[in-house]
Amino acid sequence: MITTDLKFNIEKTKDDYEILRVSKNDKWIYIGSKYNMKLEIDKFLDEVGEENDEKRVFLIYGFGAGEHIKALRSKFVKNRILVFEPNISLRNYINDISWIKKDKNIRVLCCEKDDLVDNIEKYIHEFNLSSTQVVTFSNYNNIYVNELRNFLKEIKDYFVGLNININTKIVFSKRWFETLIKNIPYMVEGTPIDVYENKYKDKPAIIVSAGPSLERNIDELKNINNEMLIISGGRTLRSLIDKQITPHLLTVADPGEISYELVKGYIEDLNVPLLFYEGTNEKVVEKHRGDKIFFSNNNFIDKIAEKTLVSFSVGGSVSHSMTACAIYMGCNPIIFIGQDLAYTNERKYSSISESNNRTEKFEEVKSENDIWVEDVNGGKVRTSLGLDQFRISFEYMIKYYKDIKFINATEGGARIKGTIEMPISEVIKKYKAEKIEPMETIEYPIKMRQNAIKALEEAEKAANFIIRKSKKTLRYLDDLEISYIMKNTNKVSAILARLDEIDGEIKEKYSDIELIESLLYPITYKVLTEKEYNNKPNNDEMKKIVKQNRQLYGEFIEELKYALTYINETLLKLKDT
Repeated sequence: MITTDLKFNIEKTKDDYEILRVSKNDKWIYIGSKYNMKLEIDKFLDEVGEENDEKRVFLIYGFGAGEHIKALRSKFVKNRILVFEPNISLRNYINDISWIKKDKNIRVLCCEKDDLVDNIEKYIHEFNLSSTQVVTFSNYNNIYVNELRNFLKEIKDYFVGLNININTKIVFSKRWFETLIKNIPYMVEGTPIDVYENKYKDKPAIIVSAGPSLERNIDELKNINNEMLIISGGRTLRSLIDKQITPHLLTVADPGEISYELVKGYIEDLNVPLLFYEGTNEKVVEKHRGDKIFFSNNNFIDKIAEKTLVSFSVGGSVSHSMTACAIYMGCNPIIFIGQDLAYTNERKYSSISESNNRTEKFEEVKSENDIWVEDVNGGKVRTSLGLDQFRISFEYMIKYYKDIKFINATEGGARIKGTIEMPISEVIKKYKAEKIEPMETIEYPIKMRQNAIKALEEAEKAANFIIRKSKKTLRYLDDLEISYIMKNTNKVSAILARLDEIDGEIKEKYSDIELIESLLYPITYKVLTEKEYNNKPNNDEMKKIVKQNRQLYGEFIEELKYALTYINETLLKLKDT
């Protein structure tokens, strides 16, 4: 629990501030100081610090009587302030406070754990996470010990997830663009997964993952004679095929070269549909000879398909995508095997799922940041922060889809809350259904090839336009720096006006280059997270502003030139086919 229900009173302090008093364990306790509340507020403001950056977001634990929030607002007039109050008895009192109602940038949360992340993510995101400060007011940490501990765990899990997402986008920015542009010719000939919605309504599906426990029970799948839908990732494909177990659907999502290495020698002749997306390694898509089905997480692909396509880019792993696909196709129950989400027996993967070229040694995998979580037998098992985040994501999915039965038949690894734990042999006996038909091609009536050619030509024009405007901006920046130093205010104003005009022209064309959104993410992230300067910067600040913008537009030009090479190659391929 992150909330409690305590009786309260609002009183006056000796120095004329309002103060909250709560009843806990038959004792009435002041939050703050009955005699010197100003000192408590000053301590709080000292902890917040002096840096006056409008991008800062304050997440405050404890509303009290609200006096410290008033003081924080006086000091930081425009910043976003989120307050979490653990005492639900205060909810109506807080909701009736007029200055809270009037301030659109103050939000007071008093909710249960299940709703916390849904509320927090509206205000704290990847572009302001680094500017977010969590502060506990006064003696809240002594009064709400357990509630605070649980609150901080939820916040930590959310922040870790955001950081992983940011790092992934930065690391894979170029790679994702390359896979997107190279996969377009195959996507326009493939079929969106959207047409398979509820295709396997109430049919059981097994999600085969590559955790260390897979080798314990993979042979049990031989007892399935097309009575359950088997969905495999790339890492488990070889293990299944070698045991004469053919999956109904192969899912590959990772952009790395390892994705192809894991399926090489099998995928070339495999007559099983491939579920992929624009970020999937392009060699996998190219070499696969069966039907191709895709989902998308990209507005450019949506434009080609003439609809907002369903996305299975959830949770952070291919297993989450496979699970999301099973949910979308109406499968029930959904069964996990090989889903350890932990280092069972000090291994990352099962021995039958290792790469042909390299076996990962546990010494290379483990980290001092690893944690221990509850395992399926009630003991403890070692896991990484990343794997644990995957577990948390699964638990969110399971909780959301209440009408679906999720069964963990892994027989090892971390406990996944919300699942029924059962050996796979029993699952097969209890839930196998009638014969399941293979996934046949369903015609998609949209002319995606022509749409792709048109969209790529628009992107090419927009990229060339932005390159020209960015080069012009670089010339203006040189003039701006000189004019500022020379204190030629009229010229500075004229240049700034022209720069704003060019910026507007670039923004108008920006929607046409959403194709390269991932490629530009590191630049976008840098711009949106950098400190903002005041409206009247001094000479040193102006030099920094000019330098930052010069670097920004220089990188912008280089990335757009890089993208144009691939755009032109793909256009030729689409037109020649």
